[in-house]
Amino acid sequence: MWMQRGGCPHLVESTALLVAAILSDARETRARRSAGASSYAIRAAYAAAFSRFVTGLLDGQQDKQRKMSMYSIAKTIGLPATFVELRHQATHEQLPSLSKLRTAAKKALAWIWDYYWKNLPGGDGADGGSGADQGKPDACRSLLLRYLAEGGEEAVDKKQLRRWDDTVLLRNLAEIEDASEDPKIISRCLRLSQAILDGDFSSSSSSLPVVKRGAENVSATTKKLDDVKADMQALDEELEAVGTVEVKPRDVEMPTQKKSLNQVRGWSRYEGPWKPKPIGVV
Repeated sequence: MWMQRGGCPHLVESTALLVAAILSDARETRARRSAGASSYAIRAAYAAAFSRFVTGLLDGQQDKQRKMSMYSIAKTIGLPATFVELRHQATHEQLPSLSKLRTAAKKALAWIWDYYWKNLPGGDGADGGSGADQGKPDACRSLLLRYLAEGGEEAVDKKQLRRWDDTVLLRNLAEIEDASEDPKIISRCLRLSQAILDGDFSSSSSSLPVVKRGAENVSATTKKLDDVKADMQALDEELEAVGTVEVKPRDVEMPTQKKSLNQVRGWSRYEGPWKPKPIGVV
């Protein structure tokens, strides 16, 4: 029904297709035990659901201006590279084995849960997980406080923070910075805010990457400026030393203004009596 209405999120569709393949596998397994049927149809159902999940997810992250490989996009969003390899095998080569496809489907559902379902706001699950926590007004603030207290080293917290809008993150960071008296928390708030504004927080795997790279760039630039200043000072000293040397007049040869007649090129007036010469005589 949801697929017919349109606008269904891709991960919701992928979850439905993978679960449908698992349920069909369970039914066909019971039927094959009595009839001895082949498992090729179940392998094809697993392969189609898994390939559609990986291809649709990575194509949605593709940059329209610059074509990127599936491996690079998978690395950016945290998708295992084995998913891309299995998708390529199921699409262009022989179908993988049934046991391999079963394991891949379970891993895919677990990854979708951590990446999408668990982080949905407004969830009211029975276990009171992070999906329910993110529906609260102070859920983002609590997650940011834990992330800042740990120094940005927890990858799970950072992955959850990426699900929030940048505006919400910046607003909560500003509130934490104003209310906190800890210099470390204030410094980390400023660095994380700068990373979000520069757009590197969602694409980098290291903690607070922009500030670290910025500090390295500043130190490198300062070192280059010091080297340039030293070179300029050395050149100034050399120019001053050259300026103190006296130039002797005898060392300079002045060009002669008068040139001999043999050096004059072009037409000139012949001086002297005219002497006729036969043609061909030099």
